Amino acid sequence: MVFIVIADAVSKHELYEHHFGKIGDLKVYRGPPLSMEEYLCRIAEADVAVVSHFKLPARSFDSSTLKLVALTRTGYDDVDLDAATLKGVAVANAPGYSNEAVAEHVFAMLLSFIRRISEADFWIREEKFDCTAFEGRELRGKTMGIIGTGQIGLRVAEIARCFGMDVIAYDVRRNPAVAEKLRYVGLDRLCAESDFITVHLPLTSDTRGLIDEESFRLMKPGAVIINTARGPVVDQAALLRALDEGRIAGACLDVFDQEPLPPDSPLLAMSNTLLTPHIAYNTREAKEQSIAIAAENVALYLSGKPRNIVNPAVLGVKP
Repeated sequence: MVFIVIADAVSKHELYEHHFGKIGDLKVYRGPPLSMEEYLCRIAEADVAVVSHFKLPARSFDSSTLKLVALTRTGYDDVDLDAATLKGVAVANAPGYSNEAVAEHVFAMLLSFIRRISEADFWIREEKFDCTAFEGRELRGKTMGIIGTGQIGLRVAEIARCFGMDVIAYDVRRNPAVAEKLRYVGLDRLCAESDFITVHLPLTSDTRGLIDEESFRLMKPGAVIINTARGPVVDQAALLRALDEGRIAGACLDVFDQEPLPPDSPLLAMSNTLLTPHIAYNTREAKEQSIAIAAENVALYLSGKPRNIVNPAVLGVKP
């Protein structure tokens, strides 16, 4: 029987056992491995490794038995797919599991920022009660610029419209089907016209540093940028300058160039930022969905019907 190893289960252990125990022999490791050596030891005899958070460089595929790595996450920019393919290991991701969670987090951060919730909470705990302080802003009638029109971007658009917002969008690769639902514009126009800008692009060679110095120069003084995608899609040096010089109103960031965020990061000292530690995906429902999708990926792969394989060349299929 196939041997499945859950390499870094940090929670929901019973769900791993429920879903994967039906497929093969199962070993669940609780908590992340502390080193690459420990990770390799955990998966030493595995046919399938299920991975949540651990980064997967070339060495992580040095196993003679490994056939499939099933990620319980969508992103795979920290996985060496070339090495996996060279070793004959398929890698499957879990797309879509956090669509709702991330879209809701965008508005949780944005509303908290423009209504100054964190500041007001701090004041009242300091026994400062002033109902005339902390004037906020409303969403109705404002323009939401969505950069990246995948499923999360589309869900953000739906929610924005419920708030009475106008929506414009940009993507490096426009989807004709999406064009029927959203008004595409160029990136420069989006930056110039939007009151709030939210980023939902994967990190690729095309998107790294896409939001750059010129993008920030075009933005309104009251603009707020929200990034729940990948930190390097936004040029951090350009962002810091725009924030420091007051050229935009603020930034709501869940992702960063370096994670964890270094304790000396200038972002931590800025009053016009709202920061969360890469938790946009992190809801009970999303976690349950990610495990279920990963288990389905494993079952389908073993039945000869692979799905969600992000290195299709390993199957002899053109990307």
